[in-house]
This record gives sequence, C-alpha cells and structure tokens, in this order.
Amino acid sequence: MTVNGLFPENIDWTQEALDFLVNLYPLKQEKDLARIRNASTSLMCRHAHALAATLVQLEDEVTARVMYTTDTTIPGFLPVAEVVALIEGEVIRVCSQADFTFPVGEKNVVIPVRAGAFSGMLVLSYRQDFLMDAGFFRFLENTWTGLKDITMLVQTYYAFEQLTTRFNAIMGTIEASIVFVDDSGKEGWVNAAAAKLLQLEVNRNSAMALADAMRKLRMAAHNQDEIAAVGATLFTHPNQTVKEWKWIFGNPVTRVLNVSCVPATSANINGRLWVFTDITQLYLTNIELAAQRKLADEQNIAKSDFLANMSHEIRTPMNGVIGMTSLLANTPLSEEQRDYVETIRISGESLLSIINDILDFSKIESGKMELEHRAFRISTVIEETYDLLSVKANEKELDLLYYIEPNVPIEIMGDVTRFRQILVNLVSNGLKFTEKGEVLVTAETVHAADGYYTLKFTVKDTGIGIPADKMHKLFDSFSQVDSSTTRKYGGTGLGLAICQKLVALMDGNITVESEYGHGSAFIFTIRVQANTQAIHYNARKKEAAVRLAGKSILILDDNSTNLKILSRQCEWWGMHAVAVQHYEAAFEQLAQTRFDIAMIDMMMPGKDGIEVGTIINETNPYLPLVLFSSAGYLPSDRNIGDIFKAVLNKPIKHNQIEDALLTVLGQYAQTAEVTGLPATAPVKEAMSLNILVAEDDEINQKLIKRALEKLGYAHDIVGNGKLAVACVNSKPYHLVFMDVMMPEMDGYEATRLITEQLGGKRPVIIGLTANALAGDKEKVLAGGMDDYLSKPYKIQDIKNIIVKWESKMQQNDNG
Repeated sequence: MTVNGLFPENIDWTQEALDFLVNLYPLKQEKDLARIRNASTSLMCRHAHALAATLVQLEDEVTARVMYTTDTTIPGFLPVAEVVALIEGEVIRVCSQADFTFPVGEKNVVIPVRAGAFSGMLVLSYRQDFLMDAGFFRFLENTWTGLKDITMLVQTYYAFEQLTTRFNAIMGTIEASIVFVDDSGKEGWVNAAAAKLLQLEVNRNSAMALADAMRKLRMAAHNQDEIAAVGATLFTHPNQTVKEWKWIFGNPVTRVLNVSCVPATSANINGRLWVFTDITQLYLTNIELAAQRKLADEQNIAKSDFLANMSHEIRTPMNGVIGMTSLLANTPLSEEQRDYVETIRISGESLLSIINDILDFSKIESGKMELEHRAFRISTVIEETYDLLSVKANEKELDLLYYIEPNVPIEIMGDVTRFRQILVNLVSNGLKFTEKGEVLVTAETVHAADGYYTLKFTVKDTGIGIPADKMHKLFDSFSQVDSSTTRKYGGTGLGLAICQKLVALMDGNITVESEYGHGSAFIFTIRVQANTQAIHYNARKKEAAVRLAGKSILILDDNSTNLKILSRQCEWWGMHAVAVQHYEAAFEQLAQTRFDIAMIDMMMPGKDGIEVGTIINETNPYLPLVLFSSAGYLPSDRNIGDIFKAVLNKPIKHNQIEDALLTVLGQYAQTAEVTGLPATAPVKEAMSLNILVAEDDEINQKLIKRALEKLGYAHDIVGNGKLAVACVNSKPYHLVFMDVMMPEMDGYEATRLITEQLGGKRPVIIGLTANALAGDKEKVLAGGMDDYLSKPYKIQDIKNIIVKWESKMQQNDNG
C-alpha cells in the first residue's frame, strides 16, 4: 500500500492501470457532469498512489480554474502562464517544487488533457521521496487514454445539456407551432404550441399519432382542394420546400394558418419540419385594407374625373365672363359702370386662378397631365418668375436672388410652363411668408450620366419658418399649415401639392427644410436632358471671358447672400472680385487697391448708394460706378446720371450685369485712352418730381405704380390717409395722388390736415375717386384737393394731369 504518497515496492502498475480503467467505465453511464469529473479524478489519485490529484481547466487567456481536487487546501485558480507552459505539446512531465509552484508535495506529475473544447491538465502530487520506473510511465500512458475519453464524454454531455436547454427555451417561448416528423415513421416531436394546436401531449406522441392529428387539421380546412394540390407536389418530391402555404378555416374565416414545410436531414435522420403560424388577424386586416384600397382608388378616380369635368365646365363660362368684360370695358360706359366692369374682371381673374389650380390638380390626379419636351434656358425662367413677382418683392423691400452653378446646363429639354409654375408657386410662397430679407433660388447638378442630368433647385427664404409638428401637412391637398394661415395669407392649399406632383412627373422629388422663425428651404430635383444645340451662349460666354478676364471689381452690398452670388458670378467671368458689406470697408479697399469698376447697392444702412457713389467720385473720379436699385426707386433730387455709368434694377439679371460690365468697361477704356477721363454711359435721366400715392386697394396700388414706373417718376405708396400725412411732413413731395375712400383716415380728412400743417407749401393734391355721379367733382374740390382723377384711369390720364399741374409744382419748389 502507498502511505502518504510513498511508493511501496513491487507495485503492479499494469494491474493498477487495468483496475483504473475498469472502475472508470461505469462512469460513462453517469449523467451528472460534476460527479463524472470528481469521481475520475479521485480514481486516478488512488490508483496512481498519489498524495493528491487536481483537475485544472484553462478557460481563456486569463483564467485557469481548478475543476476538482482531492486536497481542499489547493486554491480555486492557478497562474495561467504556468499552466499553458506545462500542457504544451501534450507531454507527461515530472516537475519539482522549484519548477512548478504547487501547494501540495515536492514532486508533481503533470498530465495534459485535451479533448474537444476542454483544455487543461491533471496534476498528481507526491512527497519528496519519489520512485519512478518504466512500469509507472506505462501506467500513466495507459490511463491517459481513459482520462481523455472520459473528458470528451463530459464535454459531450455538457454540450448536449446546453443545447437541449437552449432549444427547449426557444421552442417553449416561440408562438409558432413546430412539428418534426421522421420519414421512417418512428420518431415525432412537437413544441407546446403545436401540441395545443394538434391536441396532443408534448412528451408523448408517435409519428403515427402526429400524422393522424395533422390529417384531421388539414381536413378541417375550408380550402382543402388547394391544400391537397400543394401537398401532392410536396410529398412526391422529397427535397421540396413549401412556404407561405395558407390553410384557411371557416366560412366566414375564423382561423388562417401560414404553413411552411422544409426537409430536415442529417447523416442518420431524415424527416420534415413543419411550422404553423396563426395569421388570422393579419389575413382579415389585409382583406379589409384591400377592399378599402379598391374603394379609395375608385373614389379618387371619380373625384379626379369630377374635378376635371367641373373645372372645365366652370372655366369655359368664366373665360366668357372675363373676355366679354374686357370687350365691355372698351365701350362707352359711365364711371360707375366702368368701376363695376373692372371689379367683375378682377374678381373673375381671381376666381379663374383658383379654378386653374383645381384643374391642374385634377389633371395630375387623373393621370391626364402630359409634359412638353422643348428647349428652354433655366436662367430665363427664373428671371421671368422674378419679373412676375418683383412688384410684391419691392413692396416688402425683399431681395430676389438667384445663382446657377457652372456645372448646370445652360439650356435643358422639358416643359417650361410647368417648370415655371413650380418656381412661381415656391417663390410666391417665400414672398408671402417673408417680411424681411430675401428669397434665393439656387441650381446645381447632383448627377450626370448618359446625357441625363439630375438638377437640384433650392428656393430659400428668410421668413417665418414652419413648426416641426406642422411640416407633415405641407404637401397635403387643400391644406395649410393652420387655419390662421389661410385667413391671413389666403390660398387654396393646392400650390405645394401641385408642385409635388409636377416634380414627380419630372422624375424628381421635393423636400423641405425649415426652422420655425428662421425661414424655409424647399428643395426639388428633376431629371432632364441638356440641349446640346445651345452654342450661341458659349460664344457669348467666351466673349465675356476674354473682355472681363483679369479686371478687378469692388462690390458693395449689405446683403451677404447677394455679395456671395455677385462675387461668384464675376469670378466665373474671370474677374478679381472684392466684396464688402459696409461703405467704410469699401473706402478702405479703394485706398489700398486699384479697381477697374465698382458695383454699389442703393439701399444700405448708414449711407445709401448715391451718397457712397458721390464720395467715391470725389476721391476716385476715374472709377466707373454701377448702381443697383429696387425697381422704381430713383430719387428725383439726386444727379444719378453724373455719378453712375449704369443703373440696374432689382431683381438682378446676370446677363444684364454682364452687358453693363462689358459696355461700361468698354466705353471707359476707349475714352480714357483718348482723353484720360472716364466716359459717361447713357443712364435713364431721373425725374425731378417726388410723387406720393395714398391708395388702400392693392390692385390699384399696382396699377398706379406700374404707370408711374413707365413714366419714369419717383414715387412712394402708402395705404391710408394717416400715413400720407406723416409722409408729407417728413419728406418734400411735389404731388400727391389721394384716394378719397381709405381706412383709418380718408382722403378728405388727410387733405385738410396737410393744408393746415403746410399751408401754401403743401404739394398739389389730386383726388382719386371711382365715382362719377353729379356733384362728385365739386365735392372733391370743395374738400381742398386741387383736381381729381376718376377710376379706372390710363397711363396717359396720369401723365396729362401731371403735365397740367407741372407749372404750379415748379412754383412751389422755387418758392
């Protein structure tokens, strides 16, 4: 016997190895993993006549754990590096205490054990006296095989237990009913959901019981013929897979099962896995949605047809009303009748605009909108849009700006009318909701391939913005952001919906970016072809590049966006541009740098463009200047023609800037070459009269504004008599057109106050009245006005009355 780890003499190691293996064999029937591990370690300790035996597993790069030991004083963990070094190469090693720090014995036998996922060692500890011979080593080698086998068995049991636990957890949790049937007819399995569906027990079901239960389920289905047809194909092809197979029960439907059947094969098992998913609610919902979708489609078609038909029916007589009204206006009418005709015309045109929106919308909805395909220039459409909306922009003192990136084709093929309609809608929306700042249109190419361009247009304003919780309503038909918007700003709520649909017809999309209180940006793309025949513009561009290249230009404008656009445009022409936002910075630049030309904005804080131009003329008399002015705003008391070589009205058109630069620089160069002095480019002479218009009706404001613009008179417009009195007291005017009927203060009261405050120095006052009854003229004159003009009036009528009173205005000016 071994005493305290000392070998007795004449140990039969062969018999010990045989006894170990015999005693180890029964453990293979054991299912408890811990007992197998502990018992095998204890058997090795006994038959190896060791002081202690310890089983160590290397779990990962930082953990070496003691799985079991016969000596409870051994710690639960060992140094990893030491364990790795000892088990490397699977060689049995004999280590002294100095070689291997281990708390038991002076001599240790290390047996590496690697089997499956297990990597570790069995350590046998002995006292210092240690007798080894060939028989002992044969014992270790014989037992090594048994240890590896039992370790592999432990790993297999562990893996199986882990897999079983996970599988049962998944199958018990999943809602689908899952069935496995062995092709041999011997094995079958169901999860809890399937057992409930088939009315079977989870743990007691044979393949025959399963087949019978599934047959009963199939026979209870309403669509048996369909199931049988699919089943015939399935069972005649062993490897056939079926998915999305509907088993429908009841009429009306009470249950719908979505069935999948896939082959499940391995080296020893062949069968089929069935999955039954209850989709009753989804099936019924889809049926209901399909019915609702069909009804909605039919209603949409009916609605679109109705709108199209009704819009046509209404539009036809409306055209007659408007056309006949225009003809009637050219016949002899009393002033009262003419006023009625004009009211009918204006109201008819407003109504026709709404009808046109509805007609466009109904055409798109019914799929009857067809796009044209012809060449047009993008810059021209933008400029035409701005021309159409410039009056409103000037009234609100808003800048209309645009910039087209050089990578955008000059001309494209498409429907110019619909493209303009999109821009007009978006720009007019920007103007409608913006009180200060600008509306900017930009264009760029985002993709080009195979002759097609995807162009991105951005219409950005500095207006009120859109609340985040309201943005989803923007593109809805007949919708505004809120009801107060409709009341304050008007509109049908169709503009953006029409834009969205037109953009979609052009193979694009439209989005919006906005921050409430900080403006909005509507971004849309279209896919178009470039017009490859547009060569005339390239020749023009070449001329500009040659004549303007290398020229230096100073740009002064308080609008940073406009500065950026003008700088880019000038640089595109090859010029060197310096842009500043304040006149003091402009003076500093002029003191340091020689410029060939300067462009100056009229409306700026501190000093206006004319004041800045006057100072520049005094210090740089040979520098030609170009003025940017809001349409119609040219002070009559300033000598603009002596200061500026050209005046350009806003909104600014790039080709007009180019023409002005080429003309002014060309003339300046020729004159300077001969005389050394700058030439004076022809500039429209500023009129010497300041005119104030007091008129509350917006349409009439536009009419008289256009008339005065065409005649070349500087003017201001206010909406009531109270404002008219304030203006006359703050600025000298030569003539006032005073509407007699206005809110807050009418023309009669305003004329009385002006006469009281200014006496004989007051301007000439012309009463505007739509009445033509007997005594009305006398009433106007009795109210203190000098003359009267009846509505509707023509441009010639305005000119005649100004000429009539010109001498009187001159006398007042001199006096």
